[in-house]
Amino acid sequence: MAGPQFFRIQSFSQKANPAGQSVAQVLGEAARQLEYSAHVKSPQPPLVVFGLSPDKVAEKHAQMVAEGGVTVRLADGTIKQRAVRNDRHTLMTAIASHPYLTAQVMQVASANSDCQAWVRLNVAFFRALYGERLVSVVQHLDEEHPHLHAFILPSGDRNCSARDLNPAWTAKVEAEAAAKSQGLDAKAAVKLGNAAYKDRARALQDQYYHEVSLAAGLTRDGPKRQCQSRAQWQARKAEAERTARVLQEMEARVVELAEQEEALEASVEDLADRLDQAETLFADAEAEKALAAQERARVGVLAQAVEREAAAQRSAAEEEAQKIRLKGQQDAALILTEARTNAARLTDELKQVRQAFEGQKATIARHAAAQAASVAVQVVLGVLTGKVTRRPDGAGWEVHDNALRQKVEALDLGPVLGEVVARVAALWERLVGRLTTKEVTTERDKAEAALSPSKASPIDRGMTP
Repeated sequence: MAGPQFFRIQSFSQKANPAGQSVAQVLGEAARQLEYSAHVKSPQPPLVVFGLSPDKVAEKHAQMVAEGGVTVRLADGTIKQRAVRNDRHTLMTAIASHPYLTAQVMQVASANSDCQAWVRLNVAFFRALYGERLVSVVQHLDEEHPHLHAFILPSGDRNCSARDLNPAWTAKVEAEAAAKSQGLDAKAAVKLGNAAYKDRARALQDQYYHEVSLAAGLTRDGPKRQCQSRAQWQARKAEAERTARVLQEMEARVVELAEQEEALEASVEDLADRLDQAETLFADAEAEKALAAQERARVGVLAQAVEREAAAQRSAAEEEAQKIRLKGQQDAALILTEARTNAARLTDELKQVRQAFEGQKATIARHAAAQAASVAVQVVLGVLTGKVTRRPDGAGWEVHDNALRQKVEALDLGPVLGEVVARVAALWERLVGRLTTKEVTTERDKAEAALSPSKASPIDRGMTP
């Protein structure tokens, strides 16, 4: 079972405090330098779970202090810049410890999983609390309990005041300033400031409990703090663990739903793209159909007009022949012959119109064939450039260029070009295996030049082999 939370923040200066703690000592102990790790039976290097190693933090801290400075006003009123004093608190730290024993975490899979989840929650809490000023979080697994050290630098503050990064200290300073502005003496102001410090520190512990400990299955306080019996304490810890499991399951479910939603959005976008392509192809096909229908209608109207004209000519000729027939058989025969000639001429014109329409259809067919031939050439070139490859299992081939793949699919050339691609790919693979890289490039350039659309087409002069 887990237990109560342990979380504390504290700032340090370059000068050692009465307990012998300083910036160098704190970072050296975190890095497990031997001179600062006498309290650890078998010191082990820390595990960096976020940001920099303690050594790099020390370097960054030294650079920050060197570039910083304090603005002071002298007795005569002049303002000067002074270097940061070595007793100014310039490093903020946060320590969090897990109630599991380190041996338990190292040997029991479930305990290790719980501890790792607790580490992630702590890192998220520290980042939310300090933002970019959080420069490092390290974990120690060489003491009785696994614990974390977070290091925060007051970057962006030339005064390098780490105490101002402590919410409780800030509350104390503000309360004392407010008390003095109301006319209270120094003693009363300090008393109010200390009370504000305790209230804000207690609120920070509550915040840590709700954002870290509750989800990790830890309690806010221990049994002695609340004067609980052992049975009450065990029941409370069990309830905390159940709450943590429920929160973890809820979080996992939320992540799963988010992933499903993301996958669904991707599928919808892909479907929308496919629909757009289909609509474009359908619109093109409809336009071609409409154009062909218009042409057929135009030819039909023209043919009907020619037929009507021919009928009118025949009717007029027959009437004229009937009139002339009385004048003589010879004249009638001449007129009839002329009428038949005119009718034959009109018939020829009708045939020419129909032949022109058939020629237009043949031109359209040749245009479609030319498009298919152009795409086929691009596919063969794709085999040489790697845009078209055979599938690893040998079942078919793949086009890696989106524009070329759309042309192949629109013209339904996949089944037609399958054997050609297989043969060209096999021939090219054998050729590449026998040539140097430079020779391969030369042969590819020759092939591209031979198959380039700028060369004469087979219909014009034939292709150069």
